[in-house]
Amino acid sequence: MRLKTPPQPVVFRFDGPTALCSAVEEIYRMAPKAPSALCRWQGRYFLQVRAGLGMRRRLARSGARYGACLGASPVLFAFCREHGCEISRDPVAKLGGALARGKKEGQTGEEPRADTSYS
Repeated sequence: MRLKTPPQPVVFRFDGPTALCSAVEEIYRMAPKAPSALCRWQGRYFLQVRAGLGMRRRLARSGARYGACLGASPVLFAFCREHGCEISRDPVAKLGGALARGKKEGQTGEEPRADTSYS
């Protein structure tokens, strides 16, 4: 049996950037191509992640370790996006990927590469 509507996105709330980055990095390891969005409203960060039904429970557990999992709350996220500040339209791929690459370089003993070309 197929669902007629796609599953609702999972929304998380984080109190600070450290918790947000930790959660995004962990979500990236589980689902690097998960569509996501990030906004800030009233000093808190709200992350929306779309995932299939099989992944949602694991996703909710991993994100809840760093902040509050608000469940399927697309209307709340839309309100926060409208009244707050949208930060990124794909934070899991962009921020999570950057954090994962940074850790990989740090583990191998390499210094992070700096762009020294000035155009």
